[in-house]
Amino acid sequence: MLSCSSDLVRETQASADTKVCVDDSGRRVPNADCDNPNGSHHHWYYINGGGYVPHPRFPVRGGSYEPASTSRSYSSAPETSPANPVTRGGFGQSAEAHGASGDGAGE
Repeated sequence: MLSCSSDLVRETQASADTKVCVDDSGRRVPNADCDNPNGSHHHWYYINGGGYVPHPRFPVRGGSYEPASTSRSYSSAPETSPANPVTRGGFGQSAEAHGASGDGAGE
């Protein structure tokens, strides 16, 4: 039997246009690394609202190193809790969503 853990969730869904700092290998690093580069090779990575923001040290995907347009406003994702949590189906979801209350059992 497989078990799921919240530690396995490595990204959250952005509710708005978001930018995160990444290193040369495309992994998310602290945003301060882009604010104060000091000769480092860090870049802003832009993720449109509804896209997925990786937790620190995980690779980015589904965005771009260039903003979608200059008229859009991108906010920096917080380091610990970017945007809204990802909701996914999986083992146990039906039991959680349709908890037994005793009403109508056996019908």
